[in-house]
Amino acid sequence: MATTITTHRLTLASLMLAGAAALSACGGSDDPVPGDGSSDPVAPYIGSWISRCVADSGASAQLRADFNKTGANSFTGDVVAYAYVGNACSGPSVRDKKVLSNLQMTHVGTSTLNGLPTDRFNGSSSQGEGKVLLSLQNGQLRIGDPDSPDDAQGYPTAFLEETLTRLN
Repeated sequence: MATTITTHRLTLASLMLAGAAALSACGGSDDPVPGDGSSDPVAPYIGSWISRCVADSGASAQLRADFNKTGANSFTGDVVAYAYVGNACSGPSVRDKKVLSNLQMTHVGTSTLNGLPTDRFNGSSSQGEGKVLLSLQNGQLRIGDPDSPDDAQGYPTAFLEETLTRLN
C-alpha cells in the first residue's frame, strides 16, 4: 500500500511538472542542465531539479526534471522517474521511465497562491496538456496540484506536498 501511495505521489509530481514544465535526463549525459542568470520570467526554473528520495520495502525512487530555455517565456524538458535497489537512491538505477516527455512550457503570467508568488504556464507534453503553477521559494520548486480544484482560469488552487530542489 505504501508503495502504491509513494508511486502515486511521484507520478503526480511529475504529471504536474508535465502540465507545466521540463527536459531530459536520460539517453545522454547525466550532467545537470546549467541554470539561467537572466531576468527572463522562465530563468528561475531553468536547470536540473530533483525530488527527495522516497524509500519503501528495500527500494527507493526519485524524480529528476531537466528544463532547457527556448525563449524568454518558454522552456522544454523531460521528467524522469528513477528506481533503485536499496533505500538511498544511489548507485546505478535499475529502472528509469520518462513520465513526461517532449514537455513544452509557455509562461503566461503571474499570480499568488497561499501568499506565495507563482508563475502561470500553459504546458504540453507527449502525455497531454494542461495549465500549471510553479513557485520557487527558498530553493524549493513548488508545483500546483493538478488534483486540486481549478480557479476561474483553470489553474490549480493548491500546491503538491512534494517539492523539487535544484540539482546544479
